[in-house]
Amino acid sequence: MKTDALYITKEHTTEIRQVEILPPKCGEVQIEVVACGVCAWDVYLFKGRDLRQPFPFPFGHEAVGIIQEVGEGVTKFAKGDKVFCIDGGPSMAQVINMKEEMVGMLPGDPVTNEDFAYLIGEPSVCVVNGLSNINVNPGDNVAVIGTGYMGLLNVQAYHHSHIGKMICFDVDEEKLKLAKKYGADECYLIGTEAAEKAIREIINQGGLNIVVECSGSQPGLELAVKLTAPGGVISNFAWHRENRTLDASCWHLNGLRIVNTAPACDRHFADHVLQTQRLMERGVFEQKELITHIMDYHEIQKMLTVAEMKSEGYVKGVITFRRNV
Repeated sequence: MKTDALYITKEHTTEIRQVEILPPKCGEVQIEVVACGVCAWDVYLFKGRDLRQPFPFPFGHEAVGIIQEVGEGVTKFAKGDKVFCIDGGPSMAQVINMKEEMVGMLPGDPVTNEDFAYLIGEPSVCVVNGLSNINVNPGDNVAVIGTGYMGLLNVQAYHHSHIGKMICFDVDEEKLKLAKKYGADECYLIGTEAAEKAIREIINQGGLNIVVECSGSQPGLELAVKLTAPGGVISNFAWHRENRTLDASCWHLNGLRIVNTAPACDRHFADHVLQTQRLMERGVFEQKELITHIMDYHEIQKMLTVAEMKSEGYVKGVITFRRNV
């Protein structure tokens, strides 16, 4: 069977190609992709950064859709199930095959493209993975540095856990407003007098138990070190793509635990699919205000350009692969 798939053919250039999709193998399901999220990594691939293979290549790893066929040995899913997928891409295509363990059920009964777009699940699995790989104790005070899309998913997840106070820092006032809406107790715009005062008070009071670094920036990482209490944890959630310089003596003297909470930190990453599915069913992750751009797959060039420039109020984009119903 032929299906359309999206390719990046060179820097800042995309193409729709027809590829052959085989029937699902043993343990696989075949999915009609309704929508697929645009990850920050996709944008870097579009720019020619962080490549795992030479051009041209298919991409995407945040698909949601409807199972249209199951392979031999599949026990958890049936034709017609509405699901989200993790990794295992490339997923920017009309139809994909996915291992059963990389798939979770969507809550409710999504119908339209937008319904599916707001239920992109892979980023939430990454957040659950991050929480699962550090010790979050009852009453822990938490800071989230960087309240972009992934930072705001972290805010939602920590808000529904058993923490004490949550404090957020960012350079974007609008994103901080969302952080406040999603459960942050205090929000501060970096560079303001109020932010500097809050930072001093946190340091003078002994620091915070957990600091989640979601900014991916040198200043964000430096702030994380300052805010973390002796013996506390820095959850380095962001992908820092440049060299970083830090005072490692502070790490040593304060006994800081630095955990790189990327998907690869857990060899059993797929186990978090079911955990995330349950949290999605409870409404922990709310994405309607985070998914700011939804476009048909024929507009992939425009979507990646908007995502790279962060124009038009961009927070998160989703590509759709079918006519709306």
